[in-house]
Amino acid sequence: MHMNINITEGRFKENQACGEGIGEQGGFSGEKELSALREYFLGASHKLMQPACGVLQHPFLSPGGIYREQLWDWDSFFMNRGLLALREDAGAVLAQQILDCGTGSWLNFFLHQGESGAIPILMTSDNADAFSCCQDGGIEKNQAKPVFAQFALDLVTAGVPVETFRPHLGSLRRFHRHWKRKYGAVNGLLTWGSDVAIGMDNDPTSYGRPEFSSANLLLNCLYHADLTAAATLGKLGGDSLVLEESQADAEALGSAIASEAWDERDGFYYTVDVQCEDMRDRYIPAEFARGMDMSWKSLPLKIQTFSGFLPIGTGISTPDRNQKLVARHFSNPRTFNAKYGVRSISADEKMYCPERESANPSNWLGPIWIVANYLVWQSLKNAGFDTEAAQLAGKTLRLLHGDLQKTGTLHECYHPDTGAPNFNADFLSWNILSLLMKP
Repeated sequence: MHMNINITEGRFKENQACGEGIGEQGGFSGEKELSALREYFLGASHKLMQPACGVLQHPFLSPGGIYREQLWDWDSFFMNRGLLALREDAGAVLAQQILDCGTGSWLNFFLHQGESGAIPILMTSDNADAFSCCQDGGIEKNQAKPVFAQFALDLVTAGVPVETFRPHLGSLRRFHRHWKRKYGAVNGLLTWGSDVAIGMDNDPTSYGRPEFSSANLLLNCLYHADLTAAATLGKLGGDSLVLEESQADAEALGSAIASEAWDERDGFYYTVDVQCEDMRDRYIPAEFARGMDMSWKSLPLKIQTFSGFLPIGTGISTPDRNQKLVARHFSNPRTFNAKYGVRSISADEKMYCPERESANPSNWLGPIWIVANYLVWQSLKNAGFDTEAAQLAGKTLRLLHGDLQKTGTLHECYHPDTGAPNFNADFLSWNILSLLMKP
């Protein structure tokens, strides 16, 4: 489909909408789609909730599909957030099960925290640390993504007593300190230690790159959000140390993201390479005068992924930057703005290949991932871009509702322009976040 694009006052305006009846266009409310999805998730919710088993001493959340009976770090966080939105329609027993499995997932991770403060990425009934994240030495395996303060705060907001988490606030702080101590770079950002289980699996800015070189933007935005949530938990739990340290770290990290990741020329936030080392002492003989100091601490890895939108609405970005991001990039059908949501990587990148199916690593080179749509939607809402957020919500609901009608189930990711599912039928996990995305 060819489109004529007019650029007026810095905003892309399409003469033909990228998709039919999207968002608020044509009075689309999404009520029919939301109702059908809520009914589906209510009926399938038991697939997400598992009883205590083996080393998993508490009931827990499992993504479904090929990942049944596995407890994953950010999957469980996002599943919990979506399931909490179901509680108003669930009976008393199911509503309590949702709280129990969410709380149990959180407790299972901290029950098996390493001495360093590391938390495992993946747990199974017979292996509390399937990737050996908590072991010192050997091949670098990263640790769980920084979502656990947000996870606990969601549960407290839903009615779980803060006393459930108060005894573990020190452990949560050790987890955050381990991120800063082991993965912190000189420019104040965090790096991935390797490309093991980084979430956006084959993100070209981190996948296959040297260890501890990639200050991944998704990682840093998650960590900033988690520090902010930890400060709130510290306040609610009466832990002044967690409150004060988390606030200070969040402020410092936000400043680092704003200064290191923003590119004014492109109007975009990038992951950056932190392996920038002044080598004059190594290569220039002592008798020669030294030249200019190295004035930069990182170099932008100019590959545009959906994570470039995540600083919007967090207090990290500015209104002027937000306008540039939305006008130049979010609203541009040639890059991110697809019929069914936000492409996980810009369509004009050389790596773009949304039609490929892949398991390990999963394909984030263009397909629509509901978690990516959700995170961008959340950022737009928080920054006051209500029209754009409504459009994105509408696209997401139409995509999942269409899949449900055609196949009777949901999938892990989708082609951005056709909506065709391209991997892992019966995947539930973070698809349930769609229930929060109201146009």
